[in-house]
Amino acid sequence: MFALIERLHKKDEFALREVIHVYGGYVKAIVLKVLQPNQTAIEECINDVFHIIWQKSYQFTGNEDDFKKWIGVIAKYKAIDTYRALQNKPKTTELFPSISSVNALPESIVEEKLQKEQLFIKILGLNKTDQEIFLLKYYLGYSNGEIAEIFDISKAAVENRLYRGKLKLKEEMSWGVSR
Repeated sequence: MFALIERLHKKDEFALREVIHVYGGYVKAIVLKVLQPNQTAIEECINDVFHIIWQKSYQFTGNEDDFKKWIGVIAKYKAIDTYRALQNKPKTTELFPSISSVNALPESIVEEKLQKEQLFIKILGLNKTDQEIFLLKYYLGYSNGEIAEIFDISKAAVENRLYRGKLKLKEEMSWGVSR
């Protein structure tokens, strides 16, 4: 594991600054792609991404290339969540919403977030190649053809890996529900 990740694990603030310096443009490009017209949301989302990286750095294991992919997945996932939240945000003229309306989250939204997090964790449990294929396909939006080129395999091989991975994830998710 490279030194920057080790320093992040130890909660070295200078390591976070270095991550922001090195990967800031990468994160911004991903977030911009999803949240383009809303500058305030873009800035907040980028801050949230680096906050998540800071908080969850202990979960990362791998090399520098894997770290960049991990950051990319976090950025894409957070940008999509932010976009959805903006779409679901009620249009109101109320200057000071009531405290109860701010704190009230429908259980379905909370449940959906938990399921997404569980699925993401399950994806990280796949073998390294399948994990990368899933992240590229479903979190970063690459096409099967693009993924095939990256891994120097056929498009059919990518589709087979995605199919088998979905079956495995579905089985694991249903196991988690019945326990």
